[in-house]
Amino acid sequence: MDENSSCVESLLDNDPQVMEEAVNLLLKIADNILKEPENKKYRQVSLKNKQVNRFLIPAVGALEVLFLMGFQEEDDHLLLPLEQPLDQLRQYRHQLLRLKERNPISAVAGVPEATPSTVPIASGFQFGRVKMQERLSSELQRVAVYESTGQQQKAREVMPVQRLHQLARDKMAAVNKDLQEGATELDFQDCVLMELLKWFKEEFFRWFDAPTCTQCQRKMTACGTQSPSQEDLLWGASRVELYSCKDCVTYDKFVRYNNPGKLLETREGRCGEWANCFTLFCRTLGMDARYVLDFTDHVWTEVYSQSQRRWLHTDCCEGKMDTPLMYEKGWKHKLSYIFAFSKDEVVDVTWRYTTNQKEVLKKRKECDEIWLVTCLMELNRNHQATFTQEKRNFLQFRLVTEIAEFFRQDKTTKDGECEGRQSGSLAWRLSRGETKKSSKYTFKLSKQEEEKREFLVKYSVARDEYLRVSAAGGEENKEKLLKGWQTGTHSAKDIFRKHETDWKFVYLARIEGSSEGKISWCVDWSHTNLKVKKVMVILQQTTYESGCITWQVCTGDKCTIGNKGGVLELGGSEVGNDVRRLEVSAVLSGGCQENAWQHAQLCRQLDSTVDQFPFLISIMFQK
Repeated sequence: MDENSSCVESLLDNDPQVMEEAVNLLLKIADNILKEPENKKYRQVSLKNKQVNRFLIPAVGALEVLFLMGFQEEDDHLLLPLEQPLDQLRQYRHQLLRLKERNPISAVAGVPEATPSTVPIASGFQFGRVKMQERLSSELQRVAVYESTGQQQKAREVMPVQRLHQLARDKMAAVNKDLQEGATELDFQDCVLMELLKWFKEEFFRWFDAPTCTQCQRKMTACGTQSPSQEDLLWGASRVELYSCKDCVTYDKFVRYNNPGKLLETREGRCGEWANCFTLFCRTLGMDARYVLDFTDHVWTEVYSQSQRRWLHTDCCEGKMDTPLMYEKGWKHKLSYIFAFSKDEVVDVTWRYTTNQKEVLKKRKECDEIWLVTCLMELNRNHQATFTQEKRNFLQFRLVTEIAEFFRQDKTTKDGECEGRQSGSLAWRLSRGETKKSSKYTFKLSKQEEEKREFLVKYSVARDEYLRVSAAGGEENKEKLLKGWQTGTHSAKDIFRKHETDWKFVYLARIEGSSEGKISWCVDWSHTNLKVKKVMVILQQTTYESGCITWQVCTGDKCTIGNKGGVLELGGSEVGNDVRRLEVSAVLSGGCQENAWQHAQLCRQLDSTVDQFPFLISIMFQK
């Protein structure tokens, strides 16, 4: 069986009734088109159509077959363009017919429509269904806490909203400036989400592994659990972990709070606490956000992007955004069930996070698939009973569009890639540093620097700031502060700032999955008559395994390769009298396996060493 045919074969993973109904509808769509190829009505499959909702969307592989036939996704329907040849449609129609012949299923055609009350209950699934329904219902009720006016007010009091908005405006302006005419612009909410994610991970919340002994400053070890106190229960505590110090016999505890309001105070925890608190912040800022529960023991957030018209995976623990395949490809998780919960609905989003639906289906043993679909529909129907019809229609349309997105054929990853998808508008990719566009920033000598015949700029990755000083040792003469590593670069491709909150280190590295990252800085004094007397460049670097960093300083047509020590000094004669421009550039590459990106680092330093500057350009001039 060839690769394309495997999509047709995946229909066998459905219950017999689901499979038969899906195959029959797919054949009907194909037959209508073949009978009247010019009839546009038959070439459109509405995602709002009752039969499509009932027979195709719940069936694994059904929408994929339509895409393979040549259908393309439009706003609210799938379309087979008139110019599309019908060879593929005939090919997959033939395969569907062969599938029916090899797997006769008409005997079950008389089974009545499945509803929560009429779905036959297999004894092996009975207990799993009860547990599943209780868990889904409980979590759907719990996320209502994010809508609490009191909780949101508490979140506003600790969140630097104005600062996040200003950073978002700056990012949006910088990114949209580089867009070509007609390209979709990045919108404000997307930029706010990026800044919120960065602030939350780097400044607000802390990862908790084990407490440190207050007596001897050593890590304590787990020694059991105990029941939450009455006060802890008021804050939704699920359990209390106990820790002890082996050296001085000191004891401590860690309460696993489940109330986001309490987490605003404690500001520490593991992935559950992180996602819980972060989702509250998203809702407080007016984002359409939902809490995502992965049965393989992880949680995160999804936020709906108006500009992208899709849900964005957002993992605040990892500082990752729009990288849904990282759990399967990077973490090697064996996925089974992933559900998203919001104030409006609960959705099975498992298929966003996998490229191997067959393997995932084998691990979904809690309940049968057709029962799960009807269970989710019933939960949402009851939950949305008080909604207006207009809102219910909107949610239904958005859900159908989302499900269609799950079964697109473009979920591919590059070799060794942990991030997953590479889709998105140009604006979106620009904001994540995935294109060759950059700020093209150039440091130009100020009048004060020209008079003092000296230029000095230094960068702290811990601060994420450039400090420009007009004379050596003259901190009080500070001319300008540039916030953010991108703001001072002349060019950058596939570079990002990594903050290891567990190890407390921060550095610049290449984006995961990229073969190399490039970055450069530029100084220009062409508007002066100054000549170079001396140049010193410091660019600290750290490599592991087979990681590689090559860097150089170019003055005019001459380039000098930097050494591994990260310090390069040039005299005036080495630079030349006619030179009016200097460029420092670096290329990060090499490394091995999935962490290759991490094996070449620039400017690595402890996040607490904010007074150290691992990158510096100093130029002394003369007349």
